[in-house]
Amino acid sequence: MKAIVFPDVEQTTVQDVDRPSCGPDDVLVKVVSAGICGTDLHIFRGEYMSSFPLTPGHEFHGEVVEVGDRVQRFRVGDRVTVDPNLYCGKCENCLNQHFNHCLNMDIIGVNRSGAFAEYVVAPERACYALPAQMSAKQATFVEPLACVVYALQRMHVNPADRVLIVGVGPMGLLLVQALRHSGASLIAVMDKQPHRLEMAQSMGANAAVVANDQQDKNLKALSPQGFDVVIDATGVPAVIENAFRYLKPRGQFLQFGVAPIGQTIQISPYDIFRNDWKIIGSFALCYTFQPAIDWLANGVIDVEPLVSHCVPLDDFAEALDMFARGQTLKVHLDIGSS
Repeated sequence: MKAIVFPDVEQTTVQDVDRPSCGPDDVLVKVVSAGICGTDLHIFRGEYMSSFPLTPGHEFHGEVVEVGDRVQRFRVGDRVTVDPNLYCGKCENCLNQHFNHCLNMDIIGVNRSGAFAEYVVAPERACYALPAQMSAKQATFVEPLACVVYALQRMHVNPADRVLIVGVGPMGLLLVQALRHSGASLIAVMDKQPHRLEMAQSMGANAAVVANDQQDKNLKALSPQGFDVVIDATGVPAVIENAFRYLKPRGQFLQFGVAPIGQTIQISPYDIFRNDWKIIGSFALCYTFQPAIDWLANGVIDVEPLVSHCVPLDDFAEALDMFARGQTLKVHLDIGSS
C-alpha cells in the first residue's frame, strides 16, 4: 500500500509499504481522509515524542474492510473514526481513569504506524461508528474536536467570564465555537492574520485583536482588569509567556497549544501566588470522542469552513510546507473513498 513515511527528522517520502495485518481484536480501516495537525509538524521537526521511521497521521476516518475473529461491534463496510490513543487499561493511571496518561500508551501516528496511508489497523475498542449523515470533513474532525471537549472538561468557564483565545488556527476556531455555548460574556481572539480573525468573529467571537505592537492597548480597552480565562492555542513559547500579562487575578490559564519538547518559558512564582492563578494543561483527550461526534452530528460545531485544502497523498510534502508557513487552515488528505 502507499503511505507517507518520515524516515528521519525533517524528511518525508511516499513509499510502498506492507499493508497492516488484522489481529483477532482488531479492525482494518481503509482510510478515506486524514487531517494534518500541528502535532504532525512537531513530529516532522523532531520536537515530539516520536522516533523514526514513522508513518504519521492521527486524525482520520475510513471504511472497515476486515475485522478480527473476536470483533463484535463492526462489520465490513461500516464507517468509523478511531481514537488514536491506545491505553493499556491496566496501569495505575488507567485504573484511576487517567487514560491519556497511560504508562504503556501507544498512539497511532505518533509511536506506531498512522493514517497517512491507504490502510491502518486499530483495536475494536478504539473505533467509533459514524452517523450515516456525517460528511467526510466532519468525520475527519472528530479527533481534534475531542481534544477541545477534553480541554473544556479540564477548565471551568463561569457565567459571564471574559475569555481570550490567543491564536485562531483550526483549533482556535473550534475553541471559539465550543466556548460560544459556555456562558462567557466575552470571547476575544488574537492572531496575526486578519482573515482568521474575521472567521473567528463569524463563528461567535465578540472581539478580534491583531497581534502587533498595539495589542496591549487594544486588549486593555476590551477588558481593563484582564481576562478571567486566557487560552493559548499557538504552542509558541514566547507567545505563551506574554499571554500571562492578560490574565486577571483568580484567572485560569489553559495551555492548549502543543509546544516543542524541551522549550521553556519564564513566569514569576510570586505572580502565581499573588494573583491566585490557576494554570491548566490539556493533553490530547480522554474518552471524549462520543461527545465530539454528537456535537458534529447535531450541527453545534461547524467545521466545513475550516478545511482550506484537500490534497492527494502524493502532495503531502507541499501541503505540510504550506501548513507550516501558515498559508492554510486545516488540510485534509483525500486518500480513499467510501
